[in-house]
Amino acid sequence: MKIGIAGGIGSGKSYVCKRLALHGIEVYDCDAAAKRLIRTSPTLQQQLVSLIGSLDKAAMSRFLLASEANKRAMNAIIHPAVFEDFRQSGMLWMESAIMYESGADQLVDMVVVVTAPEEVRIARVMQRDGISREKAQQWMARQWPQEQVKQRADYEIVNDGKTDIDQQIEQLLTTLGRNNDITKNIKEKEENMKQTILAISGKPGLYKLVSRAKNSLIVEALDDTHKRMPAFGTDRITSLADIAMFTETDDVPLMKVLASMRDLENGKPASVDFHKASPQELHDYFTKVLPEWDQDRVQNSHIKKLIQWYDILVKAGITDFEEEMAPTEGDNIDDRQEKE
Repeated sequence: MKIGIAGGIGSGKSYVCKRLALHGIEVYDCDAAAKRLIRTSPTLQQQLVSLIGSLDKAAMSRFLLASEANKRAMNAIIHPAVFEDFRQSGMLWMESAIMYESGADQLVDMVVVVTAPEEVRIARVMQRDGISREKAQQWMARQWPQEQVKQRADYEIVNDGKTDIDQQIEQLLTTLGRNNDITKNIKEKEENMKQTILAISGKPGLYKLVSRAKNSLIVEALDDTHKRMPAFGTDRITSLADIAMFTETDDVPLMKVLASMRDLENGKPASVDFHKASPQELHDYFTKVLPEWDQDRVQNSHIKKLIQWYDILVKAGITDFEEEMAPTEGDNIDDRQEKE
């Protein structure tokens, strides 16, 4: 199981990482890794020079602070390099001050946030870096609000200078130990989740489940954008593996209906344009796919949606529906069976 340590400037997360070291836990430092890679990676250096024109620290700092667009451009170069370095490191713990802003949370299974009162954080930064209160507040303002990070994290360690840090670390490690029977097969679970294909009410297209956060699912669009976003409990989320189509006899799982379409179309996109097809054309086509479909309960809109989903999946290179959409034990999005 991989653990992320998050916390804004002045929260004292680095101190928590030092205390974790006493338990034999080595934590990957994203900030230190970024600086190391800028010094040592020819590929990264070339990309930064092409963007900025120099590897001079002052020049990079000016470029970074000049605009939000500049910041995004630099991050688009540096963050992927750091993430790949973390993957190759084989380490299980990661420290990042911008865990969610950078997307580093996608690399871990659990996020622990280190928090401290705002005044304590300001005082720590002022003393550590010899800067004014206003400057410390400016630095803090560039990061996500602490409360926002806290809401998304899975566990909190309070580092206010009063609460016992070592005791909280012991509690964290105990919790992880209790959950070991759940987390020891996390890699296998992740692979299974990647197979889960979802429809989200009110959002076009289809999505694949990438990971789970504390209060949401992280999904990725099955289109050319591959856009990732959170899906929350208030959204109506349905796994295609949980859908069945009505027939005159037994209900048929959607993955088998899609497989029948694939065989009919020889693995190519649907020969019927669901946008333009008449009701009769839709009926004639679906009769070829599922001869005994229930014409009273399956509506034209259902057939259109099915054709649309089929085309999305084929374009995404997903045609082995029986394998890709097979439900996995304990990984259902919703226990309800949605039938059409």
